[in-house]
Amino acid sequence: MDDFNTIRLKRKTLQEFKEYSLKTSPNYSETLEFMIAFFKDTGISPYDTIRNPILASTVAIYRRLDYIVALLKDIEKTQLIPTREMLESLFEGVEKKEEKQPLYIERTKEEIEASKTESEKLIDQYQNLYDESREQLTETRKQLIQILDDLTYVKNTFGKDYYRLDIPKEKIEEIKEKFL
Repeated sequence: MDDFNTIRLKRKTLQEFKEYSLKTSPNYSETLEFMIAFFKDTGISPYDTIRNPILASTVAIYRRLDYIVALLKDIEKTQLIPTREMLESLFEGVEKKEEKQPLYIERTKEEIEASKTESEKLIDQYQNLYDESREQLTETRKQLIQILDDLTYVKNTFGKDYYRLDIPKEKIEEIKEKFL
């Protein structure tokens, strides 16, 4: 168990310390420990008169930066360099194995067809049928556009208006043969 001792302080100082302690930590001991740690870490003495606060804060920042640089160098030595060396040794083993195997194996169409499974063959067959259907659809669209270009709108004086198709009979017979 911790030993507690007393310190004699002026009432005004004690009151200010209590108010400050309530804002920063749950008890007085922790507040005092934090204050002591701050003075030790920053190297600032409470007796120093800081005439130029910007200069003082700059000095404190430089001290903290020196600590951060030292910390990063330590992390690099203890963690990063050994990890990098382990990964390099692993990749060296992989590179040696990959060099032994050829990167590209040439195969003929017959070998490729022979190695396909039944489902791959069906997929190829359906793909070919799909491509043919797409070509037929494009041709049909072109023909329909040509037919629509040959339509003319006739406005009739008596009766309903209508469209007239101006194409020769042979062309209609060709279209019938393709679709039937």
